[in-house]
Amino acid sequence: MKFDIPALKINQKFQTFIVLSIVLFGFKLFAPGSDSITYLLINDLLVGFTVAAFIFYLMDWIHLKKINPLSLVMNIGIFTAVIFLLITFSNTILRGLSTENNIYFPKTGFIPNLVVFVYSFIILGSLSYIFLAFRELYSLKQKRDINTYFNTMVVFFILASYSTLLQKSTDLLYIKDTFFIISILLIIINSIKISWIAFIVKKEKKILLFLSIIIAILFVSNLVKNSGNNNANLLVQFSPALNQFFNIIGIYGAIYFSILFFTTLFHIPTAEAFDRKAQEVTSLQYFSKLITEVLDFDDLVKTITDIASKISNADAAWIAWQENGGLKSVGNNSIGFLDADLITSFVAENKNKYNLNETVFISMDKFQKKSQLGESFSNITVSPLRAHNELKGYLLTGKKNNFLFDDEDKNALDTFSDYASIAIENSRLFEESIIKERLEKELDVAREVQRKILPSKNPNYEGLSISTVFIPAFEVGGDYYDFFEIDKYTFGFVIADVSGKGISAAFIMAEVKGIFESLSKTIKTPKNILIKANEILQRTLDRKNFVSAAYGFIDLQNETMLISRAGHCPIILLRDNSIENLRPSGIGLGLNFSDHFSNTLEEIKIDLKENDIIVLYTDGITEAKNKLLEDFGSDLFEKILIENCDKDADYISNKVIREVTLFSQNHPQHDDITLVILKWKQKLKIDGEKEWQNSTLQPKI
Repeated sequence: MKFDIPALKINQKFQTFIVLSIVLFGFKLFAPGSDSITYLLINDLLVGFTVAAFIFYLMDWIHLKKINPLSLVMNIGIFTAVIFLLITFSNTILRGLSTENNIYFPKTGFIPNLVVFVYSFIILGSLSYIFLAFRELYSLKQKRDINTYFNTMVVFFILASYSTLLQKSTDLLYIKDTFFIISILLIIINSIKISWIAFIVKKEKKILLFLSIIIAILFVSNLVKNSGNNNANLLVQFSPALNQFFNIIGIYGAIYFSILFFTTLFHIPTAEAFDRKAQEVTSLQYFSKLITEVLDFDDLVKTITDIASKISNADAAWIAWQENGGLKSVGNNSIGFLDADLITSFVAENKNKYNLNETVFISMDKFQKKSQLGESFSNITVSPLRAHNELKGYLLTGKKNNFLFDDEDKNALDTFSDYASIAIENSRLFEESIIKERLEKELDVAREVQRKILPSKNPNYEGLSISTVFIPAFEVGGDYYDFFEIDKYTFGFVIADVSGKGISAAFIMAEVKGIFESLSKTIKTPKNILIKANEILQRTLDRKNFVSAAYGFIDLQNETMLISRAGHCPIILLRDNSIENLRPSGIGLGLNFSDHFSNTLEEIKIDLKENDIIVLYTDGITEAKNKLLEDFGSDLFEKILIENCDKDADYISNKVIREVTLFSQNHPQHDDITLVILKWKQKLKIDGEKEWQNSTLQPKI
């Protein structure tokens, strides 16, 4: 079971109030009225405890509410008006309850006592709320704890109220008067401590000025009416102490609201300046919050211009944002686009004339196109918007009808523009992060596409060792290699390099894969495959893109290799510790779509010997650079191949990549690296049962 602790405490205090009220009503009903000190003491103590219980209950209830000083003042006025009505119509109540001999003394019995009890309790409840409202107003917006002064005053309220029991003794009457006078002095002292008046706006102060007059009159009227014998009798008969407390609260209200009236009156001339400062502080707090939040750029600039107008009392505001080498008007607030563009152009033309490193005032008298404006602006301010010491634009505000900006406007706009600059920069960074995130997702798709395009593992076949490495320069690359089954004892291989880098090259590479994969199933020579591939690419490649490629067949049965090269790096043949660069003629795919491409394309045949090594690569290896911008070069590349020609294909490829990495460790990779090494071991033993083992390449990075 879940308990609401604050609600439980309030209920307990309210129950105490109800119990004391019942006890008090029973005492009034059954105890005979008397003028004895004992009866009056018991009666006033019961009333006092009941009032205290109700005040403690209301205290917790008020603390749960959000305190608004103007609302408290209005509530005091309402309860004071209720008391005024009760006192005004009390004559009617007294006549209905009075005896024939004394029209001001109520009859005995249940109904008369109940009516008097309800009447008195309404006044009791109203006084309790008014007392607590004064207490809240007293402590509101105080910068230090001054409750001791208020509590001291409350003690004398109590003493002054209960000292009425001594009024029948003329010798002790001075005690009652002393407590009463001290209470009034404390009321005057504490009523001066009105700190919250400075924290309300001018409009609220005007309302408060009117309310304070009305409420002060109501308190004085209640005091006057309650001082008459007719009205005093009923409340005095119920409790002399309560009647005295009523008078003290009435005096408190009359003094407090009289002082409040004059205090408010004196604050009104400075209210506009205070409201303006409050607006500036609020705006800066709001923009401090915006710095850590993310807002749409268009919404943000509208918010900036709206607040800029308020803190500088301007008639219009807009932002001149730098875009494409010029200034563009955005976030226009209370100004037309044509007017904003005309003034922005004027500022842009004269920015060298004015010192725009801080907020400056510019008179529109010097504006030659002033007659073209839809509205007449007398002067404007221009505040720079900077982020990371880079000028992003200007915040402009304008006034009409010859009203001038002052130094306070300048200081406010200087501070505000700094916050606005940071908020705008955060908005821009957020937009960039969204774009970056979207690109990252696109790159994820491209990476996944490329992963599926390249072989997941190398073919495994008796007599041939294959090793491959692919390292993209960016998230995705334009290099490509693949292996194809031509027939039972022949397989094809290809390596290609798409011009350019990044996503566009990767998508061209994906198209190239599809072309080679389909052509390899129908065309039986490398040269014809490249010729047909060039024809197909004519429909998709533009003049900015081309593809270099080398395509070859290895006949496992006859130990031969056919290969053609379309503008690609030389094919390296490593045999007997020497290197031969095979350079069959040919130009890149997509560079020419006439007969010139096929006429220049050459196909060569190589008879393979045991331990022959065929190396295919892209220029990302030979053009890898060190910190001195020196190329790795073909000489060093070939040296590594010769020194390790007795090793298997995997060892050689790992050695090459290791040396390239060490060479270029102080310079970022600028091109994709692809390496394919084929090492012929021995002649294939044909048993009539061996089948091509379908498999794909596992890239090594």
